[in-house]
Amino acid sequence: MMQISITERAAAAVRESTTDAFIRLRVSANKGGCSGWRWELETESLESQQQENDLIFLSNKIEIIVNKEMLHNVIGETIIDYTSANIVEQGFVFMRSNGQQCGCGESFTPVQEVCLP
Repeated sequence: MMQISITERAAAAVRESTTDAFIRLRVSANKGGCSGWRWELETESLESQQQENDLIFLSNKIEIIVNKEMLHNVIGETIIDYTSANIVEQGFVFMRSNGQQCGCGESFTPVQEVCLP
């Protein structure tokens, strides 16, 4: 089964970025960028309503929520990491098991060609 996970370094960055100890990280994508799709990360409270097609993964004590169709058709299996190599390239990075990503790391090609809204 495809899943999304997060490294301990990225999980620590999520925890440091919020004062709310009870959050989920929603991973999604929108059309755009030089490779066709752009990553999107949002935090949600644990009390927020889960959508019908949402999947939840627990990784390094962070709940990651993603739409099932988005995971299987666009995003694919992914590991979220965090880099602080330098001040310009600091932030979350996404390592995918399939599909391509542009050199800037902010956009990627979908797992398969889809027509999602």
